[in-house]
Amino acid sequence: MDFKQATTVVPAVDRAIDLLQALARAGKPLTLSELSELTATSRSTAYNTLATLHAHGFVEKDARFKTYCLGLGLFELGSAYLAQVGLIPAFRACAHELVEECAETIKLVVLDQRDVVYLATQEGPQSVRLVALAGTRLPAHVTAVGKVLLGQLTDLELDQLYADYHFPRHTEHSIHQLAALKAAVQFARTHGYAYDREESSLGVNCVAAPILDHTNQVIAAMSIGVPNHRLTEDRLEELKQLLVQAAHQLSRTLGWIEGRGAPAPSSVNQPPGVGERSVSPRRYKN
Repeated sequence: MDFKQATTVVPAVDRAIDLLQALARAGKPLTLSELSELTATSRSTAYNTLATLHAHGFVEKDARFKTYCLGLGLFELGSAYLAQVGLIPAFRACAHELVEECAETIKLVVLDQRDVVYLATQEGPQSVRLVALAGTRLPAHVTAVGKVLLGQLTDLELDQLYADYHFPRHTEHSIHQLAALKAAVQFARTHGYAYDREESSLGVNCVAAPILDHTNQVIAAMSIGVPNHRLTEDRLEELKQLLVQAAHQLSRTLGWIEGRGAPAPSSVNQPPGVGERSVSPRRYKN
């Protein structure tokens, strides 16, 4: 599902986006030569495109070291995007209450093709806590939120999305086959929540639940992550119940009508699913 293949592309705009994405991925200033090589763009074209981006504040140029970095204009655009999304203020109010109950960090995430992107975080009071900055991107298949969000797709859509895909492994427990991912996604569909059992990061277990809006569509997911030294089977079950309840509350705030397009509303009180109460990181290991 490549947007470039599915839509009409304006070459000049496409080159500008490629340059911005190259700077974002690098996380450090880059020279013109480096950017030209990374984007397969001629030096003259890259120079002119960067000059235009610089004029609009989207790129900053260090004349002394002859390097480029992302500009303040991008932050302003990002802030404008966040301001228009009512989901985030609603999440913060809900997550604040949830943090008071569970004393763990809560994260809000959306799906972007095969990745998840973190939109917001409500940090817990623990001295050792799991931090994911807004804008952080991870492969969906290694996260609990990803499995929940992929649950809105049909199996055929999953086959198309992951056709010829090489599954990167973040840990030895990461899913690395489509069949295993589809099984994990089906678990999320059936139960209304999903787990990450040390699949994205060793020593960390997560649970996630979906968020629906007034159209009864899944628009995001929220999660709780806990380091192993604070986790027991009973604690994981407690966190799962609190999270599912909070996700239902946030969904209702956004206009979701319980019982219609519901994110498994009975999941909080239903009997545990297969392997649910085990905190073994190998629940989905192939």
